[in-house]
Amino acid sequence: MRLLSTREASELSGIARNWALALAVAVSALLVASPASAQAKIRVAIWDFENNAEQHWWFWNDLGPAARNFIDTAFAEDANLSAKFSVIEREKLDMVLKEQGLASSGALDQQTAAKVGQILGIKYIVTGGIDKFAINTTKGGLGAFGGLGGSYTNAEATINMRFIDTTTAERAVSLSADGNVKKGGGFYQGSSLSHEAEWGIASEALEKAALAVVEKFASGDYASRLSVGGAMGGGEGKIIKVEGNRAWVNMGAVSGLKVGDAFKIISVGKPLVDPDTGMVLGVDETETGEGQIVEVQERFSIMSFTGAAKAADVVRRP
Repeated sequence: MRLLSTREASELSGIARNWALALAVAVSALLVASPASAQAKIRVAIWDFENNAEQHWWFWNDLGPAARNFIDTAFAEDANLSAKFSVIEREKLDMVLKEQGLASSGALDQQTAAKVGQILGIKYIVTGGIDKFAINTTKGGLGAFGGLGGSYTNAEATINMRFIDTTTAERAVSLSADGNVKKGGGFYQGSSLSHEAEWGIASEALEKAALAVVEKFASGDYASRLSVGGAMGGGEGKIIKVEGNRAWVNMGAVSGLKVGDAFKIISVGKPLVDPDTGMVLGVDETETGEGQIVEVQERFSIMSFTGAAKAADVVRRP
């Protein structure tokens, strides 16, 4: 085996240094890019939708829950929305509501929104209503053929969807869309849709309206009006107590926390209230420290921190 000359060894050493430098640059680029790709999702919960349609339909009580489920499915199946939003599982929402003695149907009041937001660590509650629903059948008969004829059934639905800020109970986003289903076929004069067929076309119209309103939300600038931050928002909670450099936080596994999650510690001042309208415009905030979750229980976590922290301070994902 031939030994390398001093010149050849020097050249190989230079090549190795160049490759090492290139690798370091590539790794640095990945590390710089990673925070953007790991940006915290906006945590939301989907409330039952109110039914403002006429009450004479035998399935009237099923329309609101059906709309809610269609909205939930549409969010889950949209890749862009799934990347931006984290939707709390229905079972977790129901469990919290039951424990707090709250209902997931009817109008959403500020107290309920605040409680749900704080316990589950969510920023917005998605709710809305069925503004319009109707099924109309047009019949035409041919007497010469013993009453045989044709019918065309049209089902229409309009769904509105709103994002309610759990901090203020104010609407951050509001939009609506329509769904329409038409079906035609033969019938014998005097017959009508069976319950199964009636619910089938009704749920189809609702699903189309739900898909349309979610698509409208995803394709417009609505999502840009929403943010991760804000009191009781997604990835945000409060400190319960402090002992040394450890702080107990009012969010746990049910809020999606895990060991290693990083948080900033924020001292929040009094609300800034508009003297004319009485509207809360915001609050003064000062970052006082940062910490990392070291233990997670179902409803609370323990964080090791540096800097300053006290009970009632806000913890927020960076």
